[in-house]
Amino acid sequence: MLRKLWAIAWFSAVEVLGHPATLLLTLASAIGTLLLPLFQFQRFSEDGRLARDCGLSTALLFGTLLAIGGAGRLHRALRDGTSAIALVKPLSRGLWFCGNALGTALALGVYLLTQGAATLLAEAYSPRYHAGGSYADVGAIFLAVGVAVGALVLAALNNRVRNGRFALSGSLLLPVALWVLVPFAPAVHWGDLTALVAVAMLLAQATALALALGVRCPPGLTAGVTLAALAVTLAYLGGAAYLPLEPLAGGGAVPARTLLLLAPQACFVTAFLLWCSMGLLDTKETL
Repeated sequence: MLRKLWAIAWFSAVEVLGHPATLLLTLASAIGTLLLPLFQFQRFSEDGRLARDCGLSTALLFGTLLAIGGAGRLHRALRDGTSAIALVKPLSRGLWFCGNALGTALALGVYLLTQGAATLLAEAYSPRYHAGGSYADVGAIFLAVGVAVGALVLAALNNRVRNGRFALSGSLLLPVALWVLVPFAPAVHWGDLTALVAVAMLLAQATALALALGVRCPPGLTAGVTLAALAVTLAYLGGAAYLPLEPLAGGGAVPARTLLLLAPQACFVTAFLLWCSMGLLDTKETL
């Protein structure tokens, strides 16, 4: 059973990562974050704070869009009969759904790796304020952008020489290329990764909600409801706990105790939504 689950998850992750929209979303997120220090004119009481806060916020928003894309793929599989072909094997509906959910989560993890590296680099290269003025590390910023473009060039060569999928290769090479630069960046704020873990917990819940909606709802409605739920969470339901920007001030990090308190809630909500999804799938007459 585990082998079947992993096979479905791997296929689903490859399909999500291999979609051109995923590469465009990841590239826009990373390049936009890397270039932000060039247009940073406010210090907000701390060097690099704007780049860090925007990078983490972008990870949450774009990660939600990626989750919605995974739910849209699930809905199309249910609508056009692709799922029926898979279930002939035979394969239980629950296992098929869990495999698709795990595949979407794997694709989301690859995106978070890319955006996490971009956020660390953007904060490290942000303007440093001195008596003579503020200076961003322009050379390092363009080097990081060049490395990202180089990853796309390698993906294009892989497509040309080996007939590999360009979008898939690009999505996988981008995080590798950016993380190669991170150890050489000055004064990397590793505490950002603790906030990224909290963001990942909220994204897991958003993904489960989007997949649950995707079983019965069209992509447009799924996107609207998921984004509305995210907005309500951030505005009224303690969203600051899942986007913890204040604890990062002054080189800080999100306390491990906070993450341990958030984890059970995130696991319960995610599991409950997935359980509801499988219930909706079981009551669906045709696949």
